[in-house]
Amino acid sequence: MSWWRSLFFIRRKYSEQVLSAIQDKFNHFIAILDKNNRILRVIGDLEEKSHGEYLFDTNYIRSSLIEMQIGLDSIIEELINLGGPRYAVLRERRAMISAEIEQALSGEHSIRRDDYTLSFDEIDSNRVFSVGSKNAQLGEIRTQLGLPVPDGFAISAWAYKHFIDANNLQERITDRIGALDLKCHADLDKVSEEIRELVTSCPVPEDLVQALKSSCAELAGRSQATRFALRSSAIGEDTQFSFAGQYATFLNIQESELVEKYREVLASKFTPKAIYYFLSHALVESELAMSVGCVAMINADAAGVIYTRDPVHPDDDCLLISSVFGLGKYLVDGKLTPDLFRVSRRDNSVKEMRIAKKPVRLVMDSEGGISEEKLPEAEQEKPSLNEEQMKFLAFSALKIEEHYGVPQDVEWAKDQNGRIFFLQTRPLRIIKSRPTMAVETKYLELLLSGGTIVCPGCGGGPVYHISESQDLERVPDGAVLCALSPFPGLITVMGKIRALVTSVGNVASHMATLAREYGIPTLVGVSELKKLPDGLQVTVDATGTAIYRGIQKELIEARRPQDEIIDETGIFNILKRVLAHIVPLNLIGREDNEFTPENCRTYHDITRFAHQKAMEEMFSRAVKTEGKYEIGSRLKSNIPLNIIIIYIDRSLPTRPGQRSIGEDDIDSIPMKAF
Repeated sequence: MSWWRSLFFIRRKYSEQVLSAIQDKFNHFIAILDKNNRILRVIGDLEEKSHGEYLFDTNYIRSSLIEMQIGLDSIIEELINLGGPRYAVLRERRAMISAEIEQALSGEHSIRRDDYTLSFDEIDSNRVFSVGSKNAQLGEIRTQLGLPVPDGFAISAWAYKHFIDANNLQERITDRIGALDLKCHADLDKVSEEIRELVTSCPVPEDLVQALKSSCAELAGRSQATRFALRSSAIGEDTQFSFAGQYATFLNIQESELVEKYREVLASKFTPKAIYYFLSHALVESELAMSVGCVAMINADAAGVIYTRDPVHPDDDCLLISSVFGLGKYLVDGKLTPDLFRVSRRDNSVKEMRIAKKPVRLVMDSEGGISEEKLPEAEQEKPSLNEEQMKFLAFSALKIEEHYGVPQDVEWAKDQNGRIFFLQTRPLRIIKSRPTMAVETKYLELLLSGGTIVCPGCGGGPVYHISESQDLERVPDGAVLCALSPFPGLITVMGKIRALVTSVGNVASHMATLAREYGIPTLVGVSELKKLPDGLQVTVDATGTAIYRGIQKELIEARRPQDEIIDETGIFNILKRVLAHIVPLNLIGREDNEFTPENCRTYHDITRFAHQKAMEEMFSRAVKTEGKYEIGSRLKSNIPLNIIIIYIDRSLPTRPGQRSIGEDDIDSIPMKAF
């Protein structure tokens, strides 16, 4: 009898191993189905966004890609566990498709070999990956459109790479940025200082020095200029990513200062605000090579910005011209309220003029650089442009818009002889508010009203006043930030705040561009901000130009950012390029000879292939399972089929021998339905 008992225990142990193997297979199978469903939901959401009805940015695209890539890696490993190493080739397919997606997402950002310097007459928009968008578009509108642009030359991305490689900087830069805690302002400052010190302490290679000096001497000979402006034109700048105000500009420099200032522009790529910008947009630092533009300095009598559409009210058939006396830096920095002219897009007639008081202007200093000059009282409220100049600006800006096919943000300057020059053009970010829910506000306690809408929407939180960049580290999460004037350094807290209000400012400043880019409800030109003490809970209704006491959830919901459309063709084009490597399904018929891992050309193909093979591995092989009668129970039924029920979610029955189960004993709802 002992031999029978021993045999029973041996067979039972074997049966338990068989059941455990089936249960293990089933767990892999279920994991594949779960990850497959999640990936398909992400794909569906991406397709929905591509139709242009919802707000998104590259952070959304990249986070969706990461979610899918993690899911695909899990599916592939589960399938290998389920069916064996023959499915390992899917790892290579996933990596190859991901590389194609990264190229589609980032564009062709490999730094191309080129001359160290190129004159504006040699470049157009086809050279954007060599000289950056700012330089490329200046060359384009100068040579293709025939519009006045200061004479100048571009210092290429290849020159930047030469500087970085000659000093073995890239690995050290990458290591420091990789270890950075973006949420820690002190860490951001520390890493920024370390990298800028690295850059500014390294010599510019001698062959590059000679190229810079030679090109500047040629520019001086052509234009008779003795002073120059040096401006950033990084790869990726002034595209769907504005990088507004993030990099350095040097005005009124001498030829002898060129090499030193060039190196400082390169170092400005690593200021705290610039690092925060490219990391918060999930951009790769090594792909953002710094090209630089050197132009003959314009001694500006007036300067400003043209928006070829009102960014807040784009259906209004007017373009906006903002203008100040002198150089335009105080306008784009938001330190002066400019004159604002609304000009008809249809016939260039002036529809509205708002003349601001302009107490000071920036001028070229005879010693170099720029200085502030007080305007006589009688001139402070004079228009900075006449009607003829406005019409020329409007005509030219619309010509630029027509050329590029999307609304434009154009910088310009007028010299002392009244000649107008264009200094920059980039896509204008348009926010079109949809009709919102009607919200009764007459019962809310109004604290302040008025101001100019920079970015519509509504946000609430505790008031926090800021007066200088040193205060940025202490800005609390969820704050309503109040400042005397805007400055681009505010970008480092835009991920934390719910609204922004300033006493001074305009819709054409760098900060305004960034606020619209980040979707932060923003009002400028709001007086008496001191009436709002720190810590007071308020709601800023930027759309309604009002500030109310308390957190008004209903109002915030009515103005929520999801109800906005961003007219940004660049980001939609990027998404469509990415989706071409995700959505199409090339594997259709499972009996097809093409139904192989090697023919998976998209993420969707991988999920389709893995789903089909998981089904086959789980169920087609189940009928061949040895010992299935030992681990299963025969179904007692009137159905004329020999059915063995195997419970994969529980242990073997405790009783040995013949086992059977009735229909009423089945507790699985799907099995009952079957």
